[in-house]
Amino acid sequence: MNIEIFNKILFFWFIFFVTPGPVWLAVMATTNQQAAKDIVKFFFTVFLSVNLIIQVPQAIVSVVFVDIITQLFSAAGYVFYFLGGAYILFMAAKSFKAGWTDSPLQLSFVNLLMIMLLSPKIWILFPSGAVIANQLNLGLMANAGIYAFIMFSVSSILFYFYVLIGKIGQKLLKDNFSYLVTFLLGIFAMFLFIQGFKLIL
Repeated sequence: MNIEIFNKILFFWFIFFVTPGPVWLAVMATTNQQAAKDIVKFFFTVFLSVNLIIQVPQAIVSVVFVDIITQLFSAAGYVFYFLGGAYILFMAAKSFKAGWTDSPLQLSFVNLLMIMLLSPKIWILFPSGAVIANQLNLGLMANAGIYAFIMFSVSSILFYFYVLIGKIGQKLLKDNFSYLVTFLLGIFAMFLFIQGFKLIL
């Protein structure tokens, strides 16, 4: 194995996940008032499950069909911008409602699955990392497996990092934390809509 390429893949996933997005905002809004036992339960029953069912296959498919995915997204990627933007706007409304009722956001398995499935960020950046992974020259499935495994490992570690950030945000902002999450999700959704319109105009 080329350790230099391996390190590049590791760095790619770290940069990908350290950038706050709708997934992490939703995780923070969900766990900021939860006890440690509930956070661990949420991690195993929701976050880890969606990672295994959605993002691991997305990573593998991106390596195996990198050229096809790149071409498809270039041709019809605007669909993801509109669908992803609409769903993130829906999550922003849920976050606002949670703040209004003074209760944490309830991020279900389906909610998280839809965010990951419809996120343009994933479908744009996964193929970029896949190009790096294919430089390992270990065979297509081995490259894909390593790529998916690093994604799974880094995202699992950073889950707890963002839980901690959410806890700090809750202490600093108290009842206003949900409204900050609402605002950030709304801004992200508007950005996706704008980008989608740019692609079709």
